[in-house]
Amino acid sequence: MAKLIGNIRVTAVAASEGTRSHFEIVFVPYSGRLATKTVSVDSYDDLVAFLTELRLSEDDATRWAGRVRSGGVILIPNIERADSLLRENGLLAD
Repeated sequence: MAKLIGNIRVTAVAASEGTRSHFEIVFVPYSGRLATKTVSVDSYDDLVAFLTELRLSEDDATRWAGRVRSGGVILIPNIERADSLLRENGLLAD
């Protein structure tokens, strides 16, 4: 169980013809090459729930989700998590 350190990038994607608005979440490691995947969630509440599953406090998750909803793109810095947790949540490839 290795610990990985990096940022989590959250992007708000606006609705366009044929697609609904959603949020895309990506783990960006500080060093090394990892097979990361993009996770999409459909709503603000789903984004808060996803960030809480990544062991952010509910207050922090709500604050970051509010920022991305109003700003478009955010980086959540200094995330240190076990690779198994990131893999379970779909941010790392198997």
